[in-house]
Amino acid sequence: MIWIRLSTLFSTFFIALLKAARHNAEVGCQLPERWSGAWFQSGVRQPIVIDRTRISNKGRCFTNDGDKFHMFDDKSMCYRCVVIHEKHENVLQYKETFCVHTRDSLHSLCQLITGDALLFSMFREEGVAVPCPFRGGHTFTYNRGHGECRYPLSTIDSCTHESRLLFQYHACPDVHATESAVEELQCLATWKEGSLRYLVGKVHHSHATSNEERFRCFVWEKVTANDADQLIDEGSRPRSPDDVSADYRVAQSGDATCNGLFSPLEGSKTMTLKKAPATSKCRYPPWLTTSTHWHTLDYSRTYLFHHRNTTLHIANTTNSNSDGGGAATLGNTAAQQLTAAHAQSLMDGQQDIRLVCTELKAVSTEVAQLVGHYTMGCQNGFMCMMFYKRDSHVIELQTGTPTKRLEEACTSAYFDRSSAPYITLVTTNPEQRKCPHFGRYSVSGVTRRDQRRARSHEIQSHPIDLIGTLSHGYANQNYRRSAGSRNLQSFGDDDDGCSLDLKTLVVGCSASDTMEFRSDCDNSPDKPRVTSVYQCHGGWVENGTHYLITTPLSRSSRGARRYCFAYEATGGSSASVGLGPPAGASVIRFSTSSNTCTRDSASTAAGASNVLAFNITNQGQCTETSSSTRLEPSALLHLTALLQFLLVMHFANLRLHSPLISHSRIPVR
Repeated sequence: MIWIRLSTLFSTFFIALLKAARHNAEVGCQLPERWSGAWFQSGVRQPIVIDRTRISNKGRCFTNDGDKFHMFDDKSMCYRCVVIHEKHENVLQYKETFCVHTRDSLHSLCQLITGDALLFSMFREEGVAVPCPFRGGHTFTYNRGHGECRYPLSTIDSCTHESRLLFQYHACPDVHATESAVEELQCLATWKEGSLRYLVGKVHHSHATSNEERFRCFVWEKVTANDADQLIDEGSRPRSPDDVSADYRVAQSGDATCNGLFSPLEGSKTMTLKKAPATSKCRYPPWLTTSTHWHTLDYSRTYLFHHRNTTLHIANTTNSNSDGGGAATLGNTAAQQLTAAHAQSLMDGQQDIRLVCTELKAVSTEVAQLVGHYTMGCQNGFMCMMFYKRDSHVIELQTGTPTKRLEEACTSAYFDRSSAPYITLVTTNPEQRKCPHFGRYSVSGVTRRDQRRARSHEIQSHPIDLIGTLSHGYANQNYRRSAGSRNLQSFGDDDDGCSLDLKTLVVGCSASDTMEFRSDCDNSPDKPRVTSVYQCHGGWVENGTHYLITTPLSRSSRGARRYCFAYEATGGSSASVGLGPPAGASVIRFSTSSNTCTRDSASTAAGASNVLAFNITNQGQCTETSSSTRLEPSALLHLTALLQFLLVMHFANLRLHSPLISHSRIPVR
């Protein structure tokens, strides 16, 4: 009797344990977290959403064994086995059974999947792009099933991002179904199966309006030298002469699946890629590449030389330039052709630019003219470039209008040296230089461009703002000690409501490499005098106008990193604005810019890109004393008499208290 009871209790406990284990297994079925997100599948209208326990169009997972998942469809109240293979973080492929209403075991249900069952592919909709397996610089022939289009050759060009390629198809007049077209490929996934390599990407062109038309699958192989002696598999198409000398063979799917791609020789479209003839390369001049990093004055763009000084990379440093651009943007940029109107926007735009030195036109120790091959996004072509050495740490650049032909780049139709704008570049840490024109000056006629209203105002109605905070330490320790407790500011926005009236300019008096602009805050005696200090980095003279690069020693977080001061004489000869101080009371007209040294006349009011403009008049050297502090003759006589009296009393006091004088005997002769 006891044994029967024990047996019953044991059976009950064992059954409960099995149920608990089964329940835990069902509850514990989770899909990999890396699969979470929205996926595209050809033929499915809505995105397929995967989370930790569900696939939106398959149901809930309640048990799994490796890559086999037992799914329960809540809507149809049926079960299916789904075998999912992760080819890449952006690609899932699966096979599945029909949905059955009986709850069979996972093993028995998955046995219903046959070897020839249809393979479905899912592509992540917001997948991160990956580097393409082959680069640009190729020509190719292609076949859409009506014959090989061999002439003219089509081309593949690299884009700025290594995850994109630009395919330019040319029509062959003797081959049906060929046409001229431009397609941009964004690579999203690569993987290998046996000897085959696969690629999934988005193809953007003018007719692609949905993911069904954008997603394409490719199978490719890299051709080796031994392939010329190898026999192709039975059933493959005959090898053409181009196949023997090819670099890559590629087959593309005709829809948004990878079905039917078993060989790079068979597909909806096949391509044979060959390396294009190498374009000539040159090196940028040594005086230009001594420093590999250059910046615009406002630090909005960085110019970086690399690849053995053959390539210049221009990067935007104020906005991120990620590769996650929208499809519309990709499709539009692929078809754009740059014209003269795009020349300036090319250098000032938001996208990164790669410029490869292609041909040197003229080179000296201070000037270089060359042709560069540019790539911006997926646009490319040639442009003429002029570099000027202004100092060891200051250069300037002019660029021409982009063109598709190298020989046209530096012709007068595409490059006009007299009208092309200048781009001023400085090194990361430019050297300090002595400022020109040591002395003291009065400031008058200040006009300022209100950056918020984009127009100039007279100082009487809108006083110049010299606002900022002491956010940077001084490079010159002597100047720091002489600065004392003065309120140091820089050109910027009026953050604390203090409007300032610019009064004087002091050059080289506190330190040889500094300029001080002084102003009284609202002309009020109870408010401190504000000093705006700039450190000089060298300059040059061009057509009678002097240009000086400076750094504000104190600036707000929104203030400029560098300033270019342009000045010329308006009341005297040009000699008065040489390296020495201006002669007499000649007036010098100043203008400043925070992005580049503009060639607007320095004698005009603040130009479109200038921060402010003003006149200065020489008031004397640093060591000269102003008339307000000179002593009258009578006061000078009284001061002299007082000094004589103090000296007599001092020596008398020494005689009385000195032991040597008071106690020693001096023999009398």
